[in-house]
Amino acid sequence: MLEWLRHWQLGNRYGYEVLFRGHDRRPKGKPGIIMADLGMPEDYQPGFYIDFMDHVFDYSLPFFLHRIVLADRGIALIDPGNPLARESFVPQKLVDMYGSVTNRRGEPYLECKVEWRPPGMKKNPWDHGYFLYKGDGKGGAPDVCQKSAAKIAGWYFGCLIPEKRVAWAHQCRKVYEEAVTLLRKDFGDAEFRHARYIDENSMRQAVEELLAEGCETIIYQCYSNPVFCDFEDYALAMPRVHRLVNGRAKLIFGDQPGNQPALREAYVQMVRDQLSQIPADSSVLLVLSKHGNPFKHDTLNKRAHEYRQPLEDKMREVMDEWGGKWQLIWSDDEYADHYWDPRRKKFSTLDAFRKAITERYDYALEVPTDFIAENTDLMIFHAMKKYTIFSDYDMRAPIPYSDWEKPLMRTFREGKTTAIYVGCPVGPYRKYVAEAAAASIAEILGNK
Repeated sequence: MLEWLRHWQLGNRYGYEVLFRGHDRRPKGKPGIIMADLGMPEDYQPGFYIDFMDHVFDYSLPFFLHRIVLADRGIALIDPGNPLARESFVPQKLVDMYGSVTNRRGEPYLECKVEWRPPGMKKNPWDHGYFLYKGDGKGGAPDVCQKSAAKIAGWYFGCLIPEKRVAWAHQCRKVYEEAVTLLRKDFGDAEFRHARYIDENSMRQAVEELLAEGCETIIYQCYSNPVFCDFEDYALAMPRVHRLVNGRAKLIFGDQPGNQPALREAYVQMVRDQLSQIPADSSVLLVLSKHGNPFKHDTLNKRAHEYRQPLEDKMREVMDEWGGKWQLIWSDDEYADHYWDPRRKKFSTLDAFRKAITERYDYALEVPTDFIAENTDLMIFHAMKKYTIFSDYDMRAPIPYSDWEKPLMRTFREGKTTAIYVGCPVGPYRKYVAEAAAASIAEILGNK
């Protein structure tokens, strides 16, 4: 009862204030480590996107709106040729969240009776409508989640990703394997398991396997988020693993990996390598982009400086070493537009590129500092919001990315300015990410 009351009083801060902040970080007995990432799969799997979108709405909506907004009224359909439509139109193709163009009887959705549903957030220019088919009953998930999954199935994987797979899971598994290899050198008695924190079954399996191995302490470490936030870490993953362990072992939470110098070094080295190819008489605007956060009271806002300020300091040293004319600026990919930020208190990545073009910088280097690997958001959704200022950017053009041992680099040009997206720390830079993850865990294991 007391635990429930504390959870109710603290709300989304519960994970930080009760489970993480000031908790005893001294392991006892045999340690078991869960190393977790978000869990985006390589190929398209509707379950992941449904789980994630369901969490988005469950987290952000008042409980009394859940039943209304998260209703399952039928099968949501998207036309990949017009996926962002906000007004009714005559579709040329209709796809459901499984990527299918037919109903359960094999009849094309185009030949079935469907009805247009407008955007739920009418003032948000990035929300879109969808078609609803009721002939087969419910769709198996809330309509608002289905429509996002259908867009990803039909447009992202169907048109924009030539390889039909994304690098996230592959890169995260590599980081896990390399970090475990480092840790086994000094902590050979520890057990390790990989988990996907958006998937409760994955987390449950990791917990149960470690307990079956006789682990008396379970250490949970998210290694894919440089800065921890309430939305994914303190109010989702940490309470989830706390509930799954249920007092059967001592539970310790590792800290955000962005506090480790090694993680910051990954991005620093990427910038250093890019600068080595730029003449010293050029001018460079270095754009350190963030994911963006719509929640005013998220713990991320309290702790982000622990990662970002040291990273900025190192970047300034690198730029000084390079020697040309330069300026550094932070930006938000998301939630910094007129809809989410009407008072313009934030600085969007789009505005950062506008600044580079207006002030006639030779180069604008963008570093996505909140990501350790490419995913559909970073490759597609964020890109649609920040690259529209470049006339050679086409949001409907495929984005080939076949060699995952090299960062995905994208180049655009407008006027005098060449913009370079330097990509994520993979391939030769991944070792720094693995070192950071290992160091976060070693800090705890060393307390025995």
